[in-house]
Amino acid sequence: MRISIDIELKDVPGELLRALEPIASYGGNIVSIVHLREEKKDKVPVHLIFEIDSQEKLKKILEEYEKRDISVLKIGEAKRRIVVTVGVVGHIIDTDLMDTIDRINEVEGALVEDLSLRMSDPEKESSAIFKVVLSDEEIKEKFFERLYEIAREKDLLIIKSISD
Repeated sequence: MRISIDIELKDVPGELLRALEPIASYGGNIVSIVHLREEKKDKVPVHLIFEIDSQEKLKKILEEYEKRDISVLKIGEAKRRIVVTVGVVGHIIDTDLMDTIDRINEVEGALVEDLSLRMSDPEKESSAIFKVVLSDEEIKEKFFERLYEIAREKDLLIIKSISD
């Protein structure tokens, strides 16, 4: 089973490793780690997705977290995610790239995970490839509606990948 868990760690060296050790010791396989250090507090939120083959092993991992004083904020089964890749052409930078990303991320269940930007000349159009993670198929339609709305407003060309 695939587990999604949000934990909170002390902001000291070695804490992330301490949080991963119980998963490894019970045969878990890490799928994803998002370590949010930007918040600059004494605690660091971490989102983990891992695979484990039994509820009993998951229970033991959670017991180990309690022994290690690792706070579990949220836990549940992780759904399989959908990854959509789209090309965008136009004056991407001039029309506020951060605004475009923020507006895509406002779609609940959508998150721009990766961005590759090509800008050969500041006066000319640029191109970007957005890798967007969607929580499920239903979000896909909402994501594309938002993307095309942004494209119309900013005069951008959208190129959907063949698999979408």
